[in-house]
Amino acid sequence: MPNIVVAGAGLTGLAAAISAREAGADVVLLEKGSRADVGGNAAFSGGLFLFCYAGPDDLTSITRDFEPGMHAEEIVAPPYTREAYAAELTAMSDGQADPKLVTALAERSLDTVRWLSEKGVRFTFNRTVGARVRDGALHIPPGQILTSTGEGMSRGFEVIKPLLRYAEQIGVELRWSTPLVDVVREGERVTGARTADGVLPADAVVIASGGFQASRESRLRHLGPRWENVKLRGTRQATGDGIAAALRAGAGPAGTWSSCHSAAVDPTMPAPERSEASPPFPLHGFWLGVLVNRDGERFVDEGPGPWVKNYSKMGKAIMGQPGREAYEIFDQHTAARVADEFAGAAVPVTAPTLPALAERIGVPAGALVRTVAEFNRACREDGSTDGIAPAKSHWAVPLDRPPFVAYHAVAGLTFTFGGVRIDPDGRALASDGAPVPGLYAAGEATGGLFYGDYPGGAALMRAAVFGRSAGRTAVTEALQRG
Repeated sequence: MPNIVVAGAGLTGLAAAISAREAGADVVLLEKGSRADVGGNAAFSGGLFLFCYAGPDDLTSITRDFEPGMHAEEIVAPPYTREAYAAELTAMSDGQADPKLVTALAERSLDTVRWLSEKGVRFTFNRTVGARVRDGALHIPPGQILTSTGEGMSRGFEVIKPLLRYAEQIGVELRWSTPLVDVVREGERVTGARTADGVLPADAVVIASGGFQASRESRLRHLGPRWENVKLRGTRQATGDGIAAALRAGAGPAGTWSSCHSAAVDPTMPAPERSEASPPFPLHGFWLGVLVNRDGERFVDEGPGPWVKNYSKMGKAIMGQPGREAYEIFDQHTAARVADEFAGAAVPVTAPTLPALAERIGVPAGALVRTVAEFNRACREDGSTDGIAPAKSHWAVPLDRPPFVAYHAVAGLTFTFGGVRIDPDGRALASDGAPVPGLYAAGEATGGLFYGDYPGGAALMRAAVFGRSAGRTAVTEALQRG
């Protein structure tokens, strides 16, 4: 029976460990943090999975749970095809994503969501990503629709809990507070994992320990000085240790190390310390209003497309502004919806007039009044704007119904995009493209799939798809080697 060591007990690591155990291996799952840190970044996510489906039957084969107000006897769900998934991800990476990884993610996505469901993860039809009941039918836009069950938008821990329980039930050995120190390689192949307690002999090691976003030094080196003291939205354990160990063992780097997932967040919210705690809530309502810097000027297209496909770059846009801060501005057309769906516990500033709002948030009143007036004049009936830069491409509605509302926003760093080079089956590859025997990697520890941006839900899907593949491949090839 092969011995497999998996480093990192997030969604990726749990998927890898479960897959390897089900394939017949003895599995040790190392977690750098304590049991309270289980889940990695997935624990702090919205629980959204982007997967392919042919229509309503595929969706209802996974769940028949609906959030309040969404149940309908008829579901209208145009197919979200593998081709559409691949095209979307490729376009959002400016054509840089590894086509083999893109294809594998799309092709395996539906089966993997069903696999997660079999392990106890519960899904529900979610209203925040565009689905609406109209004329007695639930109309679903192609793509994001199912999330894990739970409260609000930060519900990822509901993905982790059943997987952890299942992993323990089937005999995965979990070692808490046991970081991976190094990967042991003898000759051509990996033979073990080094921890502070010594070397664990292994037929294969799977790196699933996340990116490097929690390392101040690595942020400074790869992302630049602006990111040195950025607010973290996710796990404190992802300091790049697993990536560094894999590179020392012969794996090559991949992806863009200077880019990351960064959403707009409320600066008053503390960084999470336990997996059950909510992270700084992403202020996803930007698309329903305007985003201004502390000079009172707009600086980004707030509505280039559905918010779920653009929120991960709003933090980067804010990071480039004076003071690295901004304000999301709304009026009574949308303020109630923002508070209900997109602001969490964030407390807005409210004022009866724009000059009064400007005074309360500390931006020049004349500039804010001028910015909003120019925006209002530019709004067109089709939801776009005309004659202003930057344009607002969609959902542009005049802000003319007081009182006005502002949410203070800063960048919140979720995860980094650079990591270990892999193939679609999770094999770690050297710089020349040759596999490193016995070494595998998946999830945020890898690069080559996400670049400037990515569609929401693809990150959790990547973790589950490639974690599962890496675990299975590690066992198959260990058995082949004898």
